[in-house]
Amino acid sequence: MKVQDQDITFVVQGPVQSTPDREQRQGITEKCLLSIKHYFPKSKIILATWEGQNHQGLVYDLVLELNDPGQNTIYHDDQQVLLNNNRQLYSTYMGLKQVRTKYAVKMRTDNLITGRGFVELYEKYAELDKNPDYCLFNSRVVTSSTFFLSEHAGKATHFHKSDLFDFGETVDLLKIWDGHLMPEVRFESQPGYKSRFPATEQFLCLGWLSRLLGKSYQIKAKAGDDAGLGEDYWKNFIASNLLVDCAERIGLDVTERFYNRGNLSQEIDLADWKEFVGLGQRPWDKKKIKRMVKTIEANTIRFLIKKS
Repeated sequence: MKVQDQDITFVVQGPVQSTPDREQRQGITEKCLLSIKHYFPKSKIILATWEGQNHQGLVYDLVLELNDPGQNTIYHDDQQVLLNNNRQLYSTYMGLKQVRTKYAVKMRTDNLITGRGFVELYEKYAELDKNPDYCLFNSRVVTSSTFFLSEHAGKATHFHKSDLFDFGETVDLLKIWDGHLMPEVRFESQPGYKSRFPATEQFLCLGWLSRLLGKSYQIKAKAGDDAGLGEDYWKNFIASNLLVDCAERIGLDVTERFYNRGNLSQEIDLADWKEFVGLGQRPWDKKKIKRMVKTIEANTIRFLIKKS
């Protein structure tokens, strides 16, 4: 299977310049759009940004000047946290609704394209056999390993899909970016060693996944909570619906804002995906060894705490 450039539309969403509650590196959106044109000269570009943003002179085929829905609110116990989830959800959805090609890319205005790896990955694996019990998409969606965490403090993390980049059939991206905004959400602290509140990636993912499954699912903690779907559900979902690899291998530069992120060893990549789908065990590389060490360390501390 070959995917032609003219069958792909890039939806580039977000601000062009800094706003009072969202910093943006000077000139990064221009570089973003030019990077797309360099590697995908025949693809269309839709820039989904906010009313009042200075986009004149930039390279795109269509610009959407959207009304800003503002920040959404979550609570960690009684602490209010303001997030930009609804801005991402709304701008991505509005951009995807304008796509007329079979395939689409969702990416941020502050990321860059560095190659065609995501298309090559899709062409190689998208049609691999899938388990019909877990298939919710027409075809697999390629996403970045950046912030796509496998575990935290020795416990599995479920639904921690990266929200930076997606490539696949437009109808499938519209299942992920379906236009539903985040309501106010409250999370309560849970007991346990290094227990954390659910991450943004998790409650965004569970939102669209719940709508596809026709039932509301929620988690209370970042790790060790499968929302009642079963401990193997998430891995099986990934195997049949997603393709995951490191940003640099799929041709994405997440730029310096995300270079020094923590938990790199915990990020799911192609070797993990191959294991989930049954193409062989992950080799004993540095990543697997670091995960094993962290798991042993966390479980040892839990044991000692329990005994004390």
